[in-house]
Amino acid sequence: MKQNAGPGASLLDIPVPVPGEGEVLIKVKAAAICGTDIHIHDWNAWAQGAVKNLPLVMGHEFSGEVVELGPRVKKLKKGDYVSGETHIPCGNCYQCLNGLQHICANLLLPGVHRNGCFAEYIAYPEMCSVKIPESIAPEYGAVMEPLGVGVNAILEGNVGGANIAVVGCGPIGIGMISVADALGAAKIFALDISEYRLNLAGTCGAKHLINPTKSDPVQAIREVTGSVGVDAFFDASGNPEAIVQAFKFLRKGGHAHLVGLPSKPVSLDLVADVIFKEATVHGYHGRKMFQTWTAMMNLMDSGKVNLKPIVSHTMPLSSADEAFSLIRGGNVSKVVLLP
Repeated sequence: MKQNAGPGASLLDIPVPVPGEGEVLIKVKAAAICGTDIHIHDWNAWAQGAVKNLPLVMGHEFSGEVVELGPRVKKLKKGDYVSGETHIPCGNCYQCLNGLQHICANLLLPGVHRNGCFAEYIAYPEMCSVKIPESIAPEYGAVMEPLGVGVNAILEGNVGGANIAVVGCGPIGIGMISVADALGAAKIFALDISEYRLNLAGTCGAKHLINPTKSDPVQAIREVTGSVGVDAFFDASGNPEAIVQAFKFLRKGGHAHLVGLPSKPVSLDLVADVIFKEATVHGYHGRKMFQTWTAMMNLMDSGKVNLKPIVSHTMPLSSADEAFSLIRGGNVSKVVLLP
């Protein structure tokens, strides 16, 4: 729990939450650590602006079992196995009323605006508690939220038969590579400065592994594609320089899919790299509710997506501080906490 402003968090005994109207009580089976949790644990400038009320139970990526029903719960029942859609919509804004609940104007996020999942139990809205197949192990059920961002982008990208590049091979990036491979992408280029992460990308289906500190990605990709460039790139790095470079190896008429969150503005040559190329730029903030979830569950349940590289470590919730230190040290993918 984040008790006070400042770095760190505490492991405490707190009351089991009571589900409100339209909510269920979920016994958490697994909870994954996200970059957002790192920001809040560090208490950096973003966290100070985003988190308005302390104390706060951190965490938003989870899977678990429904153990109690609040008033007016209509579909879920005790014993259901669920994962959490973390964009909790208001249901009344323009976006919500036009099928865009995932980018609601008044989004609430667990672990940021309300208590999250780094606990034994979480009270959660029924509409955002997604029933998932028992074939999906809890640690992978917990990473469906971040995986879904990449699945949304890959599905929109129509990657079957296409040459694509994935920039940044963290959990979201390697998840995109796994899904793109399952959906029949032709050539998959993976770019990262970490050899550890590039190796993970290779196990997920990327055949062309590029470390930008050792070779020029633009030249390397053009050589393999006959000087054409890739049909689409998917940025999961959020690195401004990497994004600018990606537009250079995107072919004319290609598609740029932006998932990573840059920490500063990105300066593009709009004339050369967007307008004259007739490039199409897509941005993603979450999963479509609930089309992305349906496709993701089908892919995971089928066994066609290689999930093993996504989760590199599982640790008890009591070792959360050690888990945060491990992530800061690098050479990890996703760390999952087990309450």
